[in-house]
Amino acid sequence: MDEPAYTDLHWGMFVPAIKGQGTDEQQNEWLSLAYKMKIIGCYAQTELGHGSNVQGLETMATFDRQTDGFVIHSPTLTSSKWWPGGLGKVSTHAVVYARLITDGGDHGVHRFIVQLRNLEDHTPLPGITVGDIGMKFGNGAYNTMDNIVLIFEHLCIPGNQMLMWVSQVTREAKYKQSDVPR
Repeated sequence: MDEPAYTDLHWGMFVPAIKGQGTDEQQNEWLSLAYKMKIIGCYAQTELGHGSNVQGLETMATFDRQTDGFVIHSPTLTSSKWWPGGLGKVSTHAVVYARLITDGGDHGVHRFIVQLRNLEDHTPLPGITVGDIGMKFGNGAYNTMDNIVLIFEHLCIPGNQMLMWVSQVTREAKYKQSDVPR
């Protein structure tokens, strides 16, 4: 039996992002859940105002010293994530692309693992708004896709949910290149 179409992004983008950008510790934590489909992931990069122009992305992940975590926020309508496949009904988590902010400094776009839904009843978590994007342009085949709009409203996530193979943020809010060997 073929896997449902929503798993294409889970296996093709979510899992590889963790494998390629996560530390060994992060891979051990997240991949075991993903392989067993205890969490189902999608990929949240594209924004309404910027498409896939990663340099123009506006979603922010601001480091919070008090919690040693990040606050994910969509500051404008154009920063809403657009087209995350599989998120409308199925995905529980996402690899989210956001601008990393520490003490006012912008360190460019980084990747974060973000839980989007309650695993018990599948409702969006507080601070997350999801909605249907409606009819899609082009041929009718795209209208069968489970694509939505995703907005973050000051969502707090733990600091270890930043994929840290390339870089990390210390408890003192210092940005540094990772020394994780590959």
